[in-house]
Amino acid sequence: MAWRKRQSRLREIAEGLTKAGALQFGPYTLPGGSESAYQVNLGGLPSYPTVHRLVVDSMKDLLLSKVPKAKAVCGLPVAGLTIAAPVALELGKPLVYPRQPRQPNERRIEGELKPGWRVVIVSDLAASGKTILDAAKLVEQEGADARDAVVLLDRLEGAREKLSKEGIALHSVTDVMELADTLHSMELIREADLKAIAKSVGGLSRP
Repeated sequence: MAWRKRQSRLREIAEGLTKAGALQFGPYTLPGGSESAYQVNLGGLPSYPTVHRLVVDSMKDLLLSKVPKAKAVCGLPVAGLTIAAPVALELGKPLVYPRQPRQPNERRIEGELKPGWRVVIVSDLAASGKTILDAAKLVEQEGADARDAVVLLDRLEGAREKLSKEGIALHSVTDVMELADTLHSMELIREADLKAIAKSVGGLSRP
């Protein structure tokens, strides 16, 4: 994607997520108990069709660019599925997703996977990378190949490095620092918010 077009889309995404309340600046206590300078919740994104469409289109373009030979899409519940499902539908690719089995011997992947298929994991964001890695292992237990993950937002909390060690490439539309820089340039967040985010991700590498 050309630089100008990418910058324009990034500004639209940043503004859309903020107005939809999907991106808020803190401080916040995350579900795991850790403190964060911001929080992201894309679960309600389908209630905002314009920004939802923008996110889906951006994810679709990234997937086509980075993993054009993928045979299927594996969405991660819950928020990841709100993106993965329309992406898979528009690309005409099968959708699968992890599930909690009711019986000990039940499959933990919903949907059909064929041995040898290249599957791309699709989620809303990447933090530690654990959820993506767990899903990739389930896909591989079905005989398929999961070497790529596509997310909207990389929180820059070590997922890229952790997944790389396991042979999985993480592709993100943007990361939290780029998003914060964009919002600051648009005067949608304060300098204090930008500095708090920069401090929280200090020392972690960006792609």
